[in-house]
Formats: sequence, C-alpha cells, structure tokens
Amino acid sequence: MSDALSILLTNDDGIDAPGLEAVRERLAADHDVTVVAPAGQRSGSGQTRTMGPVSYDEHDRGYAVKGTPADCVAVGLAGIGLNPDIVVSGCNDGPNVGAHVLGRSGTVGAAMEAGFLDLPAVAVSMYDWALAEEDWEPAREKFGVAADVAADLVPRFAAGDVLPSADYLSVNAPASDIADDPVRRVTRPSEEYELEATMTESGVNVDDRYWREFLARDVPDPKGTDRRVCVDNEVSVTPLTAPHSVPGDVTPGGLLEP
Repeated sequence: MSDALSILLTNDDGIDAPGLEAVRERLAADHDVTVVAPAGQRSGSGQTRTMGPVSYDEHDRGYAVKGTPADCVAVGLAGIGLNPDIVVSGCNDGPNVGAHVLGRSGTVGAAMEAGFLDLPAVAVSMYDWALAEEDWEPAREKFGVAADVAADLVPRFAAGDVLPSADYLSVNAPASDIADDPVRRVTRPSEEYELEATMTESGVNVDDRYWREFLARDVPDPKGTDRRVCVDNEVSVTPLTAPHSVPGDVTPGGLLEP
C-alpha cells in the first residue's frame, strides 16, 4: 500500500454537513477521498439498507445517494465501482457512545457495513456540551480536533499499525473549543441504559436518561467506557468487530433440549 490511501467517505448527516466537509478537507490533503453520502439527513438509520433500487446524483463533494449510510457504502463499492483501502464515516454532529447506540447510529452503521464487507472502517463523531442548546447546528470549526484525530488514525488503522484485531473503530472526539490536544484512550462501549416513560394525550413518550446524564456530565459509567472518557474531555477509540458473535460457552450445531 502506498502512503496515499483511497478512501470512501460517508456520513449520516447528509452530504452538505459541515462535519463531513471538515473530515474530507483534512483527509484530502494526503489521500484520495471520494465522498458517497446521503443526499439528506439519515441519522438514526443504523445499518439499515434500502430494499430496491437506490439512486444517486453527482454533487460538488462527490455522490449524493438517496438512501442510508449503509446504502452509500454498498452503492460506492458495487454501483460506482470504487475500490477503497478504507471507509470513513463522519464526522457526526453529536456523540455515538454506548452499546445500545451502536445498532442505531447511521454513522456507525456505515462502518459496520464496511466491516461485514471485509473493509476496515473508522466512524468519527464529535461531542460538545453545547448540545443542550436548541437548534443544534455546529459550525465547521467545531470539528477540527475530530478531523485531526481521523487523519492520524485512518492510515494507521488501514495499515494494521493500531488495534489490528478490530474490524472497525468508533471514535468520539471533543469539539475543538473543549480541548485542542486531548488524550486518546482505547475504550469499550458503555452498557448503562435506562428508559423512562411518560403518558401523554397522544401516546407514550419514552425518554432515555442516558443522554440527559451525559449532557449533565454526571454519569455512572466506569473508567474505560466510551461515555466516561468523553465526559473527561478525552478522545474515545472503541475497537469493534463486525460479526455478531455468540457466547463462548455455546456450541453451535448442538441440540436445544426441550
């Protein structure tokens, strides 16, 4: 592999999102970057794939796909015919931390799709305590640290020089005005999760305390978890594998006794 990588870049906030542009600009300084991203907002789509044809249009930044982030990876590889060394997803304009979030995040879903296709991938997200404000629309400058972390980790992960046993990485970095040179820690997904339900006239409003605690920076998560590291204003790097594995004490093929 030459020093310059071929990178497929996608996201779930849409092709016009400032986080994607920040990462694209930073990676394109040293690598060949092709953007294949959703035409619009597709947050929370997880690894969902569209049933049936998925169309795309040429765009100033690359290709705008009328589908999900996982669709973008599939379209880029099988439709457009790209042959990337690595897939990068992000930067998301909010954190993606916790085990229960992995299956919901479109940012992580694109990386997971790449992992199942035997391509290394890095999902990049940015957290900011200003998330508690209404109309959250972070400026391009907020993503500087996340873009720098991506520029450092992507070639090292593609070459197998860092966390080689992982299929993909989920990275959460602070906004640039929180920390300009934060410590990076290898983490595991937090398993903290609790719901609260409130009855309303129109139905049941289910709220996740997880995010309120995160924004309040008063979390029960132990050291070594992604949410704890983020609360400490550090960079969380979570190595993950694509196959959904069964517990080690289970023997596949065995009979299930009645």
